[in-house]
Amino acid sequence: MRRSKLNQRPAPAQMNLKTRSANNFRRGMIGAALTVLAGLCLWTFPIGQSLAHLSYDLPSVFTSRFVSDEVVIVQMDEASSRDPGLEPFSGPISFRPWHARLLDRLQADGCKMVVFDVFMKGRGSPETDKELVRALKGFGRSQVVLAADRTPVPHPTIRDYMILPPWSNFVAVASHWGIAAVDPDNDGVIRRHYPGTDLDPSLPWAAAILAPEAPLTNTPASRQTERWLRYYGPSRTIRPLSYYLAFDQTNGYFRDKIVFVGGKSLTPQVLEEVDEFRTPFTRWNGQYTPGVEIMATTFLNLLHGDWLTRLSAAKESLLVLLAGFIFGYGLNLVRPLAGVGLALAGMLAVGALALWLFWHSNVWFSWVVIAGLQIPGAWTCSVVAHTMRAYREQEKLEKELSTRVPSQELPQPVFAEPLVQGVRSCPVVPDHDLLRCIGKGAYGEVWLARNVIGTYHAVKIVYHNDFSTTASYAREFKGIQRYMPISLNHAGLVHILHTGRNDEAGYYYCIMEAGDDELAGQSINPETYSPRNLAKDLRKRGKIPVDECVSMTLTLADALDFLHQHRLIHRDIKPSNIIFVNAVPKLADIGLVTDMGGTGKTMTYIGTDGYIAPEGPGTAAADIYSLGKVMYEASMGRDREQFPELPTSLADRTDSAALVQLNSIILKACEENVGKRYQSASELRADLLDLQRRFALPPKA
Repeated sequence: MRRSKLNQRPAPAQMNLKTRSANNFRRGMIGAALTVLAGLCLWTFPIGQSLAHLSYDLPSVFTSRFVSDEVVIVQMDEASSRDPGLEPFSGPISFRPWHARLLDRLQADGCKMVVFDVFMKGRGSPETDKELVRALKGFGRSQVVLAADRTPVPHPTIRDYMILPPWSNFVAVASHWGIAAVDPDNDGVIRRHYPGTDLDPSLPWAAAILAPEAPLTNTPASRQTERWLRYYGPSRTIRPLSYYLAFDQTNGYFRDKIVFVGGKSLTPQVLEEVDEFRTPFTRWNGQYTPGVEIMATTFLNLLHGDWLTRLSAAKESLLVLLAGFIFGYGLNLVRPLAGVGLALAGMLAVGALALWLFWHSNVWFSWVVIAGLQIPGAWTCSVVAHTMRAYREQEKLEKELSTRVPSQELPQPVFAEPLVQGVRSCPVVPDHDLLRCIGKGAYGEVWLARNVIGTYHAVKIVYHNDFSTTASYAREFKGIQRYMPISLNHAGLVHILHTGRNDEAGYYYCIMEAGDDELAGQSINPETYSPRNLAKDLRKRGKIPVDECVSMTLTLADALDFLHQHRLIHRDIKPSNIIFVNAVPKLADIGLVTDMGGTGKTMTYIGTDGYIAPEGPGTAAADIYSLGKVMYEASMGRDREQFPELPTSLADRTDSAALVQLNSIILKACEENVGKRYQSASELRADLLDLQRRFALPPKA
């Protein structure tokens, strides 16, 4: 009989695949949403402007271009003002005789155009002005461009500039002029062309429209289009020539050249601005660029059409969105270690794309938001997501392991009377002969047993009648359930090989590895067997050397850290609960092992006086305190109640220097203030390893 398709269920493998796919999709979409949101916020907020500046500055530094020799800068520098062959420099007007002489020289050489980045606003002496007018007229009206100045409007509520054109006598013979100004960003760096006003062009624009090869139209709409400077290199990339040296050049030196004249003395006059500005290169080399070079650079941009354009806001936001989705989704699907490589590759790819667009297409965008913040942020999200998922999977695994033994609350059975005339009857453990009781505690007995093949084990029997309630008995058994699966995975924990329960007789049992005999080690004689533990060692030896103590505690601290990582605590660390198996120290007597984090009524105040932390048991820090007291007794040979007293024979010990350092570790482990105590057993172990290295202590006793 065939089943209906409606009643057919997917195979478990198909269900797992679908579940994994759904989880991956959900995790990827969360990562993508967070990355996109972070990127758009960073791009929109003021920090985005700083990142945009960096996105422009870095390619500018790494994509320098060759500059032709068609432009020469004649610089009015301090060296020229001190030249004995020229008249003394006392301000811009005093340069006018030089300008007349320079124009005559340039005209004689066949110079193509002269651009003055010098403000000629007022009249000077009649003879000087007359001579300059003559030189301007002789050069030609279409070959000289003069500079206009701008000054703030003297009004407290009006934020605008007044344009101050050159002196009318000069304009009458030169006719062409432009505003010599720059447009710095809020960090003082010059990145954009200054276009001028709606009525008056900038100085580079006024010069460029005279050049027939410049692809420009002299309209306000064309001028006001946003253009970004294409720097050809750091300061002094365009060939500069000191003013006084211009007259020493060979005849024909300036033929077919465009000459920019400008610059100010390095030592400015009172209330005079220094004509040097910050550029993208200033961030790296600290050098400022003369204003005349920025004018010449802007002119070359306009002449060759190689200025830069920034992507529109819509396109940039789309790039941020796409990058956030790709990296936010993709990096959350791979492991963090693999994600590091992918993230680095993505950052390099975005940077390479930005450089390519900058170089070949004269286009730039705010790529640092993507490469510098979005991609690392996406990887960070993936690390957090994988960490949380790994933690959940670990908890799930531990829960599955703990439920392999039935974990339901024990029923209230009718117990058989275990005591007959005050003597407890011998329990039964399958496949084991119980040879002799070798220890007793508050909640059970420990027997030496031999299995059917002759191997000796220790068997702990825990009786229900030793507990005040069934709930506390069940809680003890649940601790064994949690501990048993992990006990086999660390050499510093006593291994539980099997656990069984006899509800009718009212007990459960744990079969464990047998500890070493005090004298014979693992050569066990049942009649004389006495299990070795640290308490017995200390009774015999009084104390143990520092190297042995450190080696032992390293193993125990590592075991304790392993226990804490699995959210379990021991609650009763003391010398008698540290046994040796094949000479390896192990944490034993796991009857009080329980879940970490219990408080109030869920955490019984139990343990051994003198080893219990001041704040009480139940935390990882409390276990560390107990282990610190064990270190104190073992290394100092003193009782825990004498802590923190040092032995009077300290100076006589050969290992006194190392012991003093070990004492500082003990003091921190036993610090009453929990905040100043070691926060994890791994921190304690790290300090012990450091001590072992510094004093060259052998790793084994």
